[in-house]
Amino acid sequence: MARSTYQFDRWKPREKSTWVFRVFKKHNIELLRMYTAFETSRRYTYSHLGKTAQWTDQPSKHFAFVRPLGYDQFETMREWSGAYNDLENWVNLNALVAVASSLETYFATVIPLALASDVGTLYGTSRRIDGIQILKHGHANALDFEQHVIACTKGDWSSRLAAYEKLFGRAPKFFSSNIADLERIRILRNNAAHSFGRDIEASRERQQVKTLPMEALSRSSFLNLQKTTWKLAKAIDVHLHQFHIGEFQALAFYHSIFPTLRHDLHVGERAMQLKKCIGGFGAVSGKDFCRGLAEYYEAL
Repeated sequence: MARSTYQFDRWKPREKSTWVFRVFKKHNIELLRMYTAFETSRRYTYSHLGKTAQWTDQPSKHFAFVRPLGYDQFETMREWSGAYNDLENWVNLNALVAVASSLETYFATVIPLALASDVGTLYGTSRRIDGIQILKHGHANALDFEQHVIACTKGDWSSRLAAYEKLFGRAPKFFSSNIADLERIRILRNNAAHSFGRDIEASRERQQVKTLPMEALSRSSFLNLQKTTWKLAKAIDVHLHQFHIGEFQALAFYHSIFPTLRHDLHVGERAMQLKKCIGGFGAVSGKDFCRGLAEYYEAL
């Protein structure tokens, strides 16, 4: 294999996405694997029941029920099927809760990362203050972006968009073009998480004892909304990675291992240690890149 000659450039990221997005991607893959397992089991169940069952059959004819939640809850297979359809809807709603939470976690992680990297953006002077200098020479709590993160992760999505644009000057077009879908996700997520899938305000009505119908979310609607969260995270990642984060993550990694390295050796030796350590972490970096990164950090 030819040796990589890629050179370190502080503001030009070598990798296609942030490490934060890679975690977001793994969470999405994990969720969709479970969701696919449920969907295939549902199809398999109905396919086989269609060959042997009648709507008027007792469920115990086809299933072995385990007490205390047993077959006596259903008199017919039609009743059982209705409950199964409710379960499918409940799975869709809770899968959306997971998707929405994953997106918020991504925002809450990547935004302070971008601000820590490009601190000057808070003052309209992007790339004029290298955050790695503050990380290296500042005190432990020099950077606190909690209020900025809250503004971008709480409230309706129009206010989150405004907060994001205030921080970074602009937002990806996909963000501003999909506020309606993002609002639907937020409302469904809150209803599912806080009121058993019902409208929150209506569920808190004190003058009634009846239960409200559950919010409906089909498989296709869930997958479309999941795709919206994926595309938004991807658009945000490209924007922040290319314009504000650059190689900050790799620099921060070197900063974290620097105290453990031998300082009496040539910088090239420490660069080799960086290459080994960062490779174990999952980031592939060539010798020239690591040497440039080490020299940049140590010269600050």
